[in-house]
Amino acid sequence: MFRYFCSNDCIENNSVSVTGGDARHLKTILRAQEGDIISVVTDNNEYKARIEAINKDDIVCSLIEEIQRNNESKINITLCQGIPKQTKMETIIQQNVELGIKSFIPLITERTVVKLNDKDREQKKLERWQKIAKESAKQSKRNIIPQVEEITTVKELVERLKQEDAEVIVPYELEDMKILKDVLKEPKDNYYIIIGPEGGFDIKEIEMFKEVGAHIVTLGKRILRTETAGVVAASVVMYACNEMV
Repeated sequence: MFRYFCSNDCIENNSVSVTGGDARHLKTILRAQEGDIISVVTDNNEYKARIEAINKDDIVCSLIEEIQRNNESKINITLCQGIPKQTKMETIIQQNVELGIKSFIPLITERTVVKLNDKDREQKKLERWQKIAKESAKQSKRNIIPQVEEITTVKELVERLKQEDAEVIVPYELEDMKILKDVLKEPKDNYYIIIGPEGGFDIKEIEMFKEVGAHIVTLGKRILRTETAGVVAASVVMYACNEMV
């Protein structure tokens, strides 16, 4: 069922208008017809809606049933991902949205190869990543669209973490003692998972994370790719917090 996200104030007289790219997708890709049923997700609720009219600029739907379902995790995980090369970030966002991650922070590290010195280029990347998050949220029947936040440096992230009440987890390939399982003996409500780029973290960055109480952990004997490490760490956290069957 097609999933349309909108704010509460888009609902008026038990009706909602699907606009923009969502309307184009319904008309040109899904070949929607009057009478078809879609899912409408607002800030607080989810509804079944029936297409009443297909116009040039929008598709008008009437709400016919409220759906009592919440597919969101009870815990909040923010994935801070060292920006990788090529289109790997898109895969990372897609898979972790499916898993249940609530937000993403693209991270510039000492060993980040990708250079985003141009603000226009940076904004285009963020718009693309947010679009991936939205499409993945639709596919996986999320109740929210996870937010892709502004690109951040390690120094800026460390300053932010000083103000956060959260468990901070940093998988590191040179750590061989502390395992993630030990960190999760007492599950918490909020987690930050911080993943380095292809070259990993510089030791100076690891020391900065330690200063704010981060748990530097190993994910096992095998070295994981940057696009694999985040989803593995998040899956273990989800499981330990009883968020995976």
